[in-house]
Amino acid sequence: MFTGSNLRIISAAPRIIVLDKDGTLGDARYGLQNWVETMTVKIINHFEQADIFPSMLKKDVTRKFHQLAGWDSERRSITGAASMLAGATWSDILEATADLLSLPLPTVMAWHESIGPLHGNDKPVNDLQLDELIKKLKSMGLIVCVCTSDSRASAEMALKNWKIFDLLDDVITSDDLTVDQSKPSPYPLRMLCEKFDVPVESAIVAGDTAGDTLMGRNAAAGITIGVLSGSGLPADLLENGADILLPDVSFIPDFIAQISSNKKRPASPPGEKYERRIFRKVSAAA
Repeated sequence: MFTGSNLRIISAAPRIIVLDKDGTLGDARYGLQNWVETMTVKIINHFEQADIFPSMLKKDVTRKFHQLAGWDSERRSITGAASMLAGATWSDILEATADLLSLPLPTVMAWHESIGPLHGNDKPVNDLQLDELIKKLKSMGLIVCVCTSDSRASAEMALKNWKIFDLLDDVITSDDLTVDQSKPSPYPLRMLCEKFDVPVESAIVAGDTAGDTLMGRNAAAGITIGVLSGSGLPADLLENGADILLPDVSFIPDFIAQISSNKKRPASPPGEKYERRIFRKVSAAA
């Protein structure tokens, strides 16, 4: 049985599911590592060529840039769900980087664009067969969409590599939204519900960061799922709108099958969560 510390009775049968991409469908770690390390080299080269070192020390510039982005250079991973790399749009990250380094934004954008489609070659999380998952969700009568903070070029490249682009009903990327419209704003979810003429209370949102779960909560989605395959920590996801935590997106079809067949479900005690198939109680802080 599925339960979650915020789980509640939903008023409408699920009609649409909106999935995050990076950390939810795809393993974003390699792409982010490549971006940080490449940008670090470009930043250092720029200041060396401008003859600014040693007044601005190489280590200091690197540390400040990594701190801004939320990158742990020793572990070669993002520092957590609150870091910019975990949830901010690329426009936000590039603007913040330009401000930090007192550089023209076009310079930083050119470095970024020279890297190419950042997440285009990401692998599916946990080596999942994502095409089978999307087909399963659609066979359950769901409209299936993706909302990502990635660029359209990078997002479409990854979705096509995973053989799911043509299976999806819609894809929203950072190129389609203003900063104010991006997650955690409710705008993307409400826009999709309006487009497909379904009530927002019939929507399911699934993602690995607080930005994803807050979009669900801010839009008053029927169910918001936090998945533990990316950067989000259990406690953070629950505190920021997740109704239930699942190990990854492959657990979603069985969960939907249950909530579709049960009108009432008991809520579990605060601070606890349960995982399907494992049937063991796990602390939310684990």
